[in-house]
Amino acid sequence: MAQSLEVIKASFDAPTHKVVDGVQVDLTAEEIEATLNTWAENERAKQLDEEANGYKTARKMAYPSIEDQLDEIFHSGIDSWKAIIQQVKDDNPKP
Repeated sequence: MAQSLEVIKASFDAPTHKVVDGVQVDLTAEEIEATLNTWAENERAKQLDEEANGYKTARKMAYPSIEDQLDEIFHSGIDSWKAIIQQVKDDNPKP
């Protein structure tokens, strides 16, 4: 489950400066807060995307190679291949 923005924000070290035209400039409190908010929002969006779509990556990693799948079909038939594919889908369900 994705973390709250406050929890995410607390996990970051606050930036203290920025570089403008090659010169280091201290950030104001408002700039620090805005930067932390942006970082937290981006991290939360990443977490939400992983929750919604992470199963796709997990399935890709779990599927046998195309060569192995074709070999399975050739030697054991479509039903055996379907069982292997279905097991991957069952192990990595859509949310």
